[in-house]
Amino acid sequence: MQTFRWAIVAAALGVSACATAISGSADSITKLEQARKANPNSQVAARNLGIAYFRASPPRLEQAANALRQAATMNPNDGVAALYLGLTAEAQNDLPQARKAYEAYIAVGKTRSVKNQINARLAFIARKENAAAAKAAIAQEQRLGGSPGPRTTVAVMPFRFTGSDTSLKPLERGLAELVVTDLSRSARLKVVERMQLQAVLDEIQLQQTAGVSAGTGVRVGRILQAGSLVGGSISQLQADQLNTSASVTLVQTTQATGTGFTGQTNLEQFFTLEKNLVLKMFQDLGVTLTTAERNAIEQRPTRSMAAFLAYSRGLELQDQGRFDEASRAYDNALRLDPGFVSAQQKGQEARNASAGGAVTAQTVESSLRGTSEGGVVAGAIQGATSPGVSGLVAGIADGLNPSIARGATALTGTLVNPPGLDISAGVGGDNPSGKLVSITIIIRQP
Repeated sequence: MQTFRWAIVAAALGVSACATAISGSADSITKLEQARKANPNSQVAARNLGIAYFRASPPRLEQAANALRQAATMNPNDGVAALYLGLTAEAQNDLPQARKAYEAYIAVGKTRSVKNQINARLAFIARKENAAAAKAAIAQEQRLGGSPGPRTTVAVMPFRFTGSDTSLKPLERGLAELVVTDLSRSARLKVVERMQLQAVLDEIQLQQTAGVSAGTGVRVGRILQAGSLVGGSISQLQADQLNTSASVTLVQTTQATGTGFTGQTNLEQFFTLEKNLVLKMFQDLGVTLTTAERNAIEQRPTRSMAAFLAYSRGLELQDQGRFDEASRAYDNALRLDPGFVSAQQKGQEARNASAGGAVTAQTVESSLRGTSEGGVVAGAIQGATSPGVSGLVAGIADGLNPSIARGATALTGTLVNPPGLDISAGVGGDNPSGKLVSITIIIRQP
């Protein structure tokens, strides 16, 4: 048998006599329940009990949510409470609560790798929220059908492309995205986000070529509670010649308002055509622009049509849920124009959506292993009722070598602070006494 000794230094209240494997037990939950009953105002007891409920087999989600909400309310700066509240809410399919809790963790949490995971997960949750909202809106479509939103709430449909050069088809979404961005420059309009509109299109399984004239676009407008709908077409006349038309349809009457827009141009002048189209849409919507708004509309996302086509292809792939391919398309756009900020932003969105789908409670806990926040979780699973260091020590040992940590048999000696370790976060920060205590971790290995 070989004995390994670590000396670890920290300020803490107290220590445990032994280190155990990071696994929950009914005994730990009973101990925590008793501690919470004895001291209902203990934030640490509420947080640890919530974590233990979440980690129970089977998980006790409702009880976990109640305890963690109390803990997060008592100490909004407790990142671990926020994190596990988010994990619990997501397991309950309470997406708004999960998003709120995850955003709180990003603000106050301490583990960078977990923050990256949660950022990615938020992108995934946003898509799930849009899909759920679309399903709910369609379920209420009959009730909502007679009451469209105000005229100043505008939805922009993907344009319809016709032509022999299929490489130009992504302009359907690229042009719509430009129009959404520019209409949003006016403070008088509320423009429906593209992801929300796409979620409705996906839910009712509209074809990409469906348009306002077929009546389906007006249905989408009613579902989204939009009062006005912008749609149109792009027709390829010659190799690089395009004819573009657009109009505003009032959802309540299903009739077009204003005279609409029609224009022809070559690919190199496409952005100029889009600006003229948007200015005409403002006129048909009855919106007078300020000088500042007009100047903002004149800004162009890129001067490279090749970069914009790659960007438009990324939008198309992203709407299809093909995030890795979309990310590559955005990267290609950025390679063609390094100053294309929208391509950079959308590329990050696509990467987050892809990575977010792989984030689970298990992957999050794996990233916590060996960190101060991981020590908090370890203490909760062991049934710690005060901000002591036993859970922290177990978390550190498990991070060094999980298989060795499970064989830990004794703790004695001097506790020393490893460089960069935030002990206050690890022990919960619940009025520590500041006393130095001695611990030696003895781990026996064959």
